Amino acid sequence: MKSLATTLYRTNWEDYSKDTILAAKYVLLDTIAAMVAGIQQKESKQLLKSLEEDDSGTYHILGTRESTTLYNTALLHGAASVVTEMDEGNQYSKGHPAAHVVPAMLTYVQKKNEYSGQQFLSTLIKAYEACSRFGRATTLRPEAHAHGTWGIMGAAAATLLLEDVTKEEFEKGIQLSATFALPTLWNAALEGALVRNIYAGHAIEMGIKTLALLKSGHMAPTKNIEYVFSTVIGSNFDESSLVRSDDDLWDIEQNYFKPYAFCRYAHAPIDAFGAVIKKHQLSPSKISKVNVHTYSRAATLKNKDYTNILSAKFSIPYALSIWLKTEKVDQTIFTDELLHDLEIRDFASKVDVVTSSELEKDYPKVMPAVVEVIDTSGNTYTERIDIAKGGPNQKLTTIDLEEKFCRLTDGVYIKQQQKEIINWILNMEEKKDINELITLCRAIEK
Repeated sequence: MKSLATTLYRTNWEDYSKDTILAAKYVLLDTIAAMVAGIQQKESKQLLKSLEEDDSGTYHILGTRESTTLYNTALLHGAASVVTEMDEGNQYSKGHPAAHVVPAMLTYVQKKNEYSGQQFLSTLIKAYEACSRFGRATTLRPEAHAHGTWGIMGAAAATLLLEDVTKEEFEKGIQLSATFALPTLWNAALEGALVRNIYAGHAIEMGIKTLALLKSGHMAPTKNIEYVFSTVIGSNFDESSLVRSDDDLWDIEQNYFKPYAFCRYAHAPIDAFGAVIKKHQLSPSKISKVNVHTYSRAATLKNKDYTNILSAKFSIPYALSIWLKTEKVDQTIFTDELLHDLEIRDFASKVDVVTSSELEKDYPKVMPAVVEVIDTSGNTYTERIDIAKGGPNQKLTTIDLEEKFCRLTDGVYIKQQQKEIINWILNMEEKKDINELITLCRAIEK
């Protein structure tokens, strides 16, 4: 921890390359889009209404005209960031650093007076690095979901860095924040249990609360991180993964962005399946079976009996079937009509997802899938994808990310507002106060 803290505290704006700064802008733009889309979902609106009735406040909730308390806004922002499965991720940390860092920053920074765009970007790069390296160091229990576990230390790091605490306070704060890591379940996503979204919301809320606890003297015992992540919810927390050398790329440059509104583990199968269908011009009636071979974690996305939006987002059979019918894999294909469509369900029943020990070897450096499509004549067509669209060496372009932002925020912001937000972020190192962006990100009045 001392090595990581030393690296973060000795790094200045001049130490970042243009690519690093641009990567941070992209992560901010993309995460705001995911947050805004997420807060529009039915359950998010219901939670907002309930919390707002209990406690009014002055902290703006992005993508709405509403405000509530600091901690309620933190919970809502965190949960909203993961609702649509459009949040970015990092395969090296095996999770989603931005969803645990950006909502914390966009919530807590509302306390600050004239916190500049340059300051915000620098803090984002550092907080993302800390969060991602916490993920690298952690080996969770196989049944755990990553949201709300090591990411809570990332949310705390973001808040502590925003508040400019001392390096010693930073180390104590991270040690303290580990106390609030949740005993999560991966099956929450597979079963469509929406508490899975609250895992992330809880991390943001408690990451921010860590600062108040630290300042009031509520310290954690020594080796708290080691106990939580090596004994309670994980094993063999690897301190060496927290060490960053000067030659390393910042982790924010090594992320992936999601072009599809599914769990990332479904993206390589989608790309491979689409390639086979387009190459061989196969129609649904000509396909008798589909086999998807992938690494063990991805192979858990085998459910053919999806029951709601969340469980469908974690179903490779639904992903391939809906793509075959609509050639879409965006947020628009999670309607009740499509989720209950018998033709889509019938094709999904033909898709088997199995674990491949061979493909397991290189995970998480690559996230591979091999898709076999067998036609009614017994012919087999095969395609392998190691890195899906949006990943390292397959990055989305600036135009791709801007279009994604506009799609996810359509109806919440008018086109001119979308352009203003994009331009503000792409030029934010010149801006004096990040709260200008918070104001821009309020929904249009209806």
